[in-house]
Amino acid sequence: MLVVLDKVVFHPPQSLRAGNSTAQQKTERIGIVTNINVSFEFNIMRFQRHSFLFAVLVILLACASACTTIPNTGLTPTSPATTAVPATPPVIQTASAVPTLTRVGLETTVNIHYNDYLCLNLPKELGVDYLYPDQKYTIWANSPGSGTVNVNILLLKVDDYDKLQTVRPSWDAIKKTWVYEGIAPLVQLNDISSPQEKTITIKNQGKYYLCVDDRKESGVNDAIFRVPVKITRLS
Repeated sequence: MLVVLDKVVFHPPQSLRAGNSTAQQKTERIGIVTNINVSFEFNIMRFQRHSFLFAVLVILLACASACTTIPNTGLTPTSPATTAVPATPPVIQTASAVPTLTRVGLETTVNIHYNDYLCLNLPKELGVDYLYPDQKYTIWANSPGSGTVNVNILLLKVDDYDKLQTVRPSWDAIKKTWVYEGIAPLVQLNDISSPQEKTITIKNQGKYYLCVDDRKESGVNDAIFRVPVKITRLS
């Protein structure tokens, strides 16, 4: 609502109060009308100026409101997808009570000098540290050939192996066999002239030696004989 604050007050012209002439009355009426026009035009200008300022204020408020409003894009931040990796259970290594043999047997020839002996480290030849209880083996041997020597085959524990160097075989006429004083062979094959075989089950863990012995000959001979032997593990 616009309110015009300026007022125009009409006062009777002095001519009317004092009885002036008609010409003077016309002149005074023209002056009053002129004052009214000037006052009205002045009030119109003030109204236009106030309206312009009001419009500018409204535009500034609208711009400020638009600048401070954050647009809602409707997007919800999402975290990158992750793939669950199952935990790997720890690997527990258990040592076997009895290691598996890397070789199930041995087949070879033992080169032996006339009237001498030679021993094989059996665990080493089989690729293990020891022979273990309840393991079963077959010991097989043959003659080095017709018209050659007839050797003895002995399977010895480590302590008897240490004695063999100083203990030579002697013939027992009553038992008709070769004996080794103070030594107890686990397997003994005497005077092999044809294939012989014997099976044994290991009772105690340890190192064992397979020996080929020809120290029962007489005379001197530089010959070397090849004695076939074979050891097979059965269980």
